[in-house]
Amino acid sequence: MSIVPQVLRSLKNLPPFPAVAQRALLLLNAPEVNIQELVEVVKFDPAVTANILRISNSAYFASNQEIHSLHQALMLLGTQELLKIIVFSGATRLFMSATPGYFTERRGLWQHSVSCALMMDLLTRKLHLSDQATGFTAGLLHDIGKIVLSSFGEQKFIEIKELVEQQGVSLLEAEKIVFGINHAEIGGEMARMWNFPDRLRLVIAYHHLDKPEAHIDDLILLVYLADLLALMEEQDRGPEALDFTGDPEVLSHFNLEPRDLEEILSQFGSARDEAQVFFGLMESR
Repeated sequence: MSIVPQVLRSLKNLPPFPAVAQRALLLLNAPEVNIQELVEVVKFDPAVTANILRISNSAYFASNQEIHSLHQALMLLGTQELLKIIVFSGATRLFMSATPGYFTERRGLWQHSVSCALMMDLLTRKLHLSDQATGFTAGLLHDIGKIVLSSFGEQKFIEIKELVEQQGVSLLEAEKIVFGINHAEIGGEMARMWNFPDRLRLVIAYHHLDKPEAHIDDLILLVYLADLLALMEEQDRGPEALDFTGDPEVLSHFNLEPRDLEEILSQFGSARDEAQVFFGLMESR
């Protein structure tokens, strides 16, 4: 029996997406972002400001002078890195709850989301794409729908696991049977409710490439690929890994070979270590 109305009603109980991160998302699509715009976005959020100053003064940058102001930090970091920090800081609050059914560890979804974001960084560098902040953000937020569905109880996920393991249906199909809606669709509704940019909303809704519309934007295809690579790196994979197989057409679309993916996977450990310093990931787990 479909419980779609109940799932959709539960969206009203979600806390608002952090305002500073929401404003940063709107700047992702801006052709140019100047430093003063970013200062205006950040300056009234003490937690994000403190995080930016901490990162700017960390050994990672080894600056010859102490950074005391947002303006100095922005000059040091650059707009792309700063946008990533702002969105990351806001999203940390979003992923505080456990997601039983999808991950056994309390921070399983958060760790997977961060891994996917880092894989997006590696992919955009490999493909020489300039808009790293948008890719990072899309990777970080692609699975937000799982936050809502995981709140509907363990029994629902026992049913989902049985459908995936015993009947061979995909995770999305199993979610559809049990809930009447899948995590990508509900994530798209969350993105709409929070006024995310349309491009980001479409990535979240179509990142499993289960609809023809998924192929309208390369960013959706890249998140699909980053998601697959992140799952390959994880131990706490959950039911999604049981049916997640790669689409060779995606590799062909980007002129990527299997050896390119092996190279990216080999770089992931260093990227994760770098991110632990840069974003303070150890504090977020």
